Amino acid sequence: MMYKKMLVLGLAMVISTVAAQVTSAAIITGIERRNSSNTYPEIAGPLVEDALAYVDRPHEYAQIPAALVGAEYIKVSNSDKNSQFYELDVTLSQDATLYLLLGNRLGHGSTSADGWQWDPWLNSAGMSWVIDAGFVDTEQDISVHEYGTSHDYKWSSVYAKDVSAGTITLLQQYDGGNRNMYGVAVVPEPATLLLLGLGGLMLRRRRTP
Repeated sequence: MMYKKMLVLGLAMVISTVAAQVTSAAIITGIERRNSSNTYPEIAGPLVEDALAYVDRPHEYAQIPAALVGAEYIKVSNSDKNSQFYELDVTLSQDATLYLLLGNRLGHGSTSADGWQWDPWLNSAGMSWVIDAGFVDTEQDISVHEYGTSHDYKWSSVYAKDVSAGTITLLQQYDGGNRNMYGVAVVPEPATLLLLGLGGLMLRRRRTP
C-alpha cells in the first residue's frame, strides 16, 4: 500500500513538473522576417477571442477552434500580403504543432465574399510551398473580424504540421488578391499533451476501489 502511494505521489510530481514547463515556457523564442520594410511582426499570446491579429491593423481573431485557444501566435504585418519575396523564420524551443491560418479567399481572384463556404486555392495563390512543406488542412476554420473597414468576418482555414524544435522558414502569400495576410500559431506537441492526459487517467484509476 505504501509503495502504491509513493508511486502515485511520484507520478503526480512528474506530471505537475511537465505541465508547468509546458504552460510556462515560451515555445516561440525568436522570429526573423526578411525582404519587407513593413511593420515588424511580434510574438504574442494567448490566442483568445478578440486577440489582435496584426501589428498594423485593428482586426481581431474570432470563432477560434478549441485546439488553438490559448496558443502562442505571431502578430504579423497585414501589409506583408503584398511582399513578393517574404520570408519568416520561426524558432521554437520544443517540438510543437505549427499552424498556418490561411484565408479561404486565397486564389479565388477579386471577390468580396467572406469565404465561409470555401477552401483556399493554394496553387492558384502561388502558395504551393505550404503543401510541399507538409502542412495539412485540419478542416477547421477561424475568422478575423475586420474592424476599421467593412466590419466583416473573413474566414481562414487552419493548416497544421508537427515540427521539431529549431527554426522553420515560412514563405510568401503574394497572390495579387490583396487578402489578409496568413496567421501563424503554435501549441505544444500532441505527445506532451497526451502524456499529461494519460497521467491524469492513471491517477483516477488508482483512486478507484
